[in-house]
Amino acid sequence: MHIKYIPGFLIFFLLSSHYSFSQDESDSLSRNISGKVISSGDSIITDTTRIIEDAPLDIGQDRGLFIISDDKKLQLRILGSVRYHVVMDQNNLESENSFNTHEIPTGDDNDPIFNYSNQISQTRLGFEVTQSTNLGNIFVRLETDFAGPNGFRIRHAYGQFKRVLFGQTWSLFSHVTSVPATVDFAGPTSSINLRTPQIRYSIPNIGKGFSLDIGLEYLIPNINIPDSIDAEVFQLLPDFTARIKREYKWGQFQLSGILPVLSARGPKDNVFIKYGFGAAGSIVVNSWKEGKWYFQTVVGRGISRYFNDLDNNVLDVLVNDSNQLVLPLNYGFNATYEHAWNDKWQTSFTYGVLQVERYAVNPPDWYFRGQTIRSNTFWNISDGARIGGEIIWGQRTNRDFTTGNAVRLNVLVYYDF
Repeated sequence: MHIKYIPGFLIFFLLSSHYSFSQDESDSLSRNISGKVISSGDSIITDTTRIIEDAPLDIGQDRGLFIISDDKKLQLRILGSVRYHVVMDQNNLESENSFNTHEIPTGDDNDPIFNYSNQISQTRLGFEVTQSTNLGNIFVRLETDFAGPNGFRIRHAYGQFKRVLFGQTWSLFSHVTSVPATVDFAGPTSSINLRTPQIRYSIPNIGKGFSLDIGLEYLIPNINIPDSIDAEVFQLLPDFTARIKREYKWGQFQLSGILPVLSARGPKDNVFIKYGFGAAGSIVVNSWKEGKWYFQTVVGRGISRYFNDLDNNVLDVLVNDSNQLVLPLNYGFNATYEHAWNDKWQTSFTYGVLQVERYAVNPPDWYFRGQTIRSNTFWNISDGARIGGEIIWGQRTNRDFTTGNAVRLNVLVYYDF
């Protein structure tokens, strides 16, 4: 990529910070693959400790503009993606970037009305810096998109030194490397694709090829407090998370757990504390004839905010009329078959279901179950350019078993640079 494509403020930054960049240096850097800068000649940094967890539609590690400092100790990678997203809904669902079964109207309110929209909010811009020091490499990543409430949103903002990571990135409770490609942000129903502020420590090999990560994470609880109860919600302790995984010739395996602490202060300054739990497992199996199977399952209490369908819908903790905190049980499963027809075309079929435990305190229209069936096809047009089309059928079931259905068509066109 030629430097003329960089915005003006970046050109000024690069020139004023004494970076040197030439075609020879660009060629010597080659490609960044699996966290290592593979190079010939005098390129600078080989980082074997860097943590990489790419979701299916993340910008590839072989994309971007690499720039090195004169002393060969600092590397800057500039990366981005221009993305155009088209949504055609049977029902006018609120979320356009993610298909959310909680938003599906039920019963008599399920009156289909066609809605069309398009957007560029999935467009991304990112920077990665690797600094070589006498003690080891320091890695910093900042990536943004435009899908926030006011447009701008930070996706990743973290630093890593050896085995320690701090900042915002994928939660250890998420299994993004074992999620199939989908056109929208949500992924299969019941899958967890969430980024959290965290402190993480990684052990790359604890024996027999397994790796272990442990972390302290923060995510605002979703607690439902009736108007008749005077209580204040707060976070007493961070969530403790852990994950173990291993790569095999036939695929990969991951198992993760979370211990959330959810708390509230009552009208007499009495503190209510509830300890939740969560467990998630996933398997990816490389099948015959360029096929691949994905299986994920999850169960837990006090973890609804980790699901796309349940986030911001106050389902983590319910407060009943006796001022007692109850944590509904959440459980879900999703399965996908993905087939690569050739190096240009790829198709997948996915089923996902998520269910929330019912209580007498819940009103009849309370969310009980959501399920989806989706299929998509991606076409790799050229290096960095891709187009995907997807159809989704979803159903919501309420506590009183009233249901509602919705259908969405998605098209995504993007170019990673």
